[in-house]
Amino acid sequence: MKPKGGKTALVLAGGGLTGVVYEIGALRAIDDLLVDRTVNDFDIYVGTSAGSLVAAGLANGLSPEEMLQSFEGGHPEIRAVEPGTVFQFNTREFLRRSLRLPRTLWGAGSHYVRHLDDMTLFDLIWSLSEALPSGLYDGQALEQYVRQVLSGPGRSNRFPELAARLRIIATDLDTGERAVFGQDALRDVPISQAVAASSAVPLLYKPVRVGDHDYLDGGLRGTASLDLAIEQGATLVLCINPLVPYDNSERDCIPFLGPDGGYLSQKGVPAIASQVTRITMHAGLHYHVKQLHRQHPEVDVILIEPQPSDYQMFFWNIMRYSTRLTVARHGFESVTLDLAEDYAHYKQVLARHGVPISRRLVIAEMAEIEASGHDPEVIRRVLEARPTSCNRRKRGSPTCQLTRALAELELTLDLMSSNAS
Repeated sequence: MKPKGGKTALVLAGGGLTGVVYEIGALRAIDDLLVDRTVNDFDIYVGTSAGSLVAAGLANGLSPEEMLQSFEGGHPEIRAVEPGTVFQFNTREFLRRSLRLPRTLWGAGSHYVRHLDDMTLFDLIWSLSEALPSGLYDGQALEQYVRQVLSGPGRSNRFPELAARLRIIATDLDTGERAVFGQDALRDVPISQAVAASSAVPLLYKPVRVGDHDYLDGGLRGTASLDLAIEQGATLVLCINPLVPYDNSERDCIPFLGPDGGYLSQKGVPAIASQVTRITMHAGLHYHVKQLHRQHPEVDVILIEPQPSDYQMFFWNIMRYSTRLTVARHGFESVTLDLAEDYAHYKQVLARHGVPISRRLVIAEMAEIEASGHDPEVIRRVLEARPTSCNRRKRGSPTCQLTRALAELELTLDLMSSNAS
């Protein structure tokens, strides 16, 4: 996907399982817009947290449709993503810690008795927390699944063997530094291990040990590493971020609360924790984008994320498996509508980089979904069907050349119309 004067990068942020399928739906919508290329034709892919799974698939040539099929169990070669693939209980560490529980109880209790004057009951409970494991789940099952998928024909589990540049972001637990798998000392780490490390949400998953370092969720160092894509030579960066704070100013769209209740705090700790996490990460990402615009005015950054009023993306549990098709459809439809609102702007920005777009295909597919009354089978068929957009290999065909010529004519007419007005 060669733009004029630079490379293109696709950056995928984290957001749990719902973030993964939202990104797949969004990528499906973007594929419909692209004229003579697909989302598999970017030069650089950067994945953080759960977004690393999608980035690894794209860099290996897996289309959004194929990834969605793997989640639904409909891919002819790739086995389905099942709950056990993502939620493998951390049994071994639980057993090991339970054997040490009597010693921990004795040590904490005796220390409490000796220091009654300056210890509270909370101090005792905190001391006992050392008996808990480092995470509820073990990411080893995810590593094994990704390794199996990337061992298929035409795919590779090694960063140096990929045609595109793939970078996966994690956080070093002991130093707090950002770790970039795919370059320098971490260049030869298997991609599957990098995905498991980047996806290890603190407390939910145990840290992933690579060599003599423990790694956790890459999102701890920021929602996305856009600067890394620019350092690799990207002048056009497309970033998909599934996590945004919920705008509850209207207080009328919170599920399961009556007309007298509408504050997020009334949903308890989960809602507060989710909002705080989203505020922190979203603010960091937008500050990051602002700084990059200032430092690199020649770089265009297109940020795609849910609307702040999108209560569905907020109140769905980010690790919920059963909503995968619903969230994928929501990502496809909401991103399609958002892109349609600013279509002229995106069209001009992408044209500067030699990337033509057209909305003819996406309009037809949206009409088919709406005409069916959002029938799940129609939605699945549309999302899992390979779009007719041309990829890099087909770009020279007469059909693709005609499609590109029509898109460029459409852009020219739009520019003429705007200049005339």
